[in-house]
Amino acid sequence: MNATTVSTSTAVRRQVPTRWVLTSAVSVVALGGVYSIAVLTKPGQEIEDSILRSVDGSTLLRSGRALDAISIPAVLLVVGIVVVIALLRRRPGAAVQASVLIVGAIATAQMIKAIAPRPELTSLTLSNSFPSGHATIALAGVLGLATAFGRHLRPFIMIVGTAFAAAVAEQTVAYGWHRVSDICGACAVTMLWLAIVRGGAAVWSNDPRDTVGRRAHGFTSGLLGLAMVATLAAAGAVFAIGIGSDISSMTTTSPGVLTGARLLSAGVVLATAWLAWKLDRSI
Repeated sequence: MNATTVSTSTAVRRQVPTRWVLTSAVSVVALGGVYSIAVLTKPGQEIEDSILRSVDGSTLLRSGRALDAISIPAVLLVVGIVVVIALLRRRPGAAVQASVLIVGAIATAQMIKAIAPRPELTSLTLSNSFPSGHATIALAGVLGLATAFGRHLRPFIMIVGTAFAAAVAEQTVAYGWHRVSDICGACAVTMLWLAIVRGGAAVWSNDPRDTVGRRAHGFTSGLLGLAMVATLAAAGAVFAIGIGSDISSMTTTSPGVLTGARLLSAGVVLATAWLAWKLDRSI
């Protein structure tokens, strides 16, 4: 192998993979689109307000076990675990990627929540919650842990972690903490940072394990895909049964609408995890 071949090989290896460029662009567009439609328009607010009105007063702003697990100490613990595990595996690049993914996604979600206004377009005025910090923490944590652990444990981490993240998303809607759009925004933010750290690793990392993709684990992909399809189909069926052909009923309170929204929130998280697994062949 001559010097020219080595130089060419290095240049190709250090290009950002096209899939991560497209993922980052789509994530930004999705984030802006969800915010524009669900938060900045009256119809969008009315639909999501109907879901909030459907939350029973005795459970409003209560908390479930999955929500209780999300806290600042928990975030610090997860970051510590991913760093320690990655370093024990002699993969400092993985430690950097996992840490930046988790911290960057959480910081971005909180920044957007602070600066993105929610105009008062309906009678129900609640503080802005776009995007969901809880869902961001849960999903980013799962992807960070999957980055740090070895390939034999990654399928288990993804399956169990995604189930937990879906439960967090579902509970935030069930207890009236967040709207469905907040969950969608959290997923977009997390995918954006996944694309940033993976694309960045292709440029700066000298460890082939950080830059060379592998075929996604078929069983994990299939299980996540099946759960995603089943949950989203159930959400669609519940919405269809609940509102029938009259979309105007979405402006009224209904337990069926709330159940559909809970399923939809979980389904969005499952879809995001499935997409991340398919795209991130090095996970």
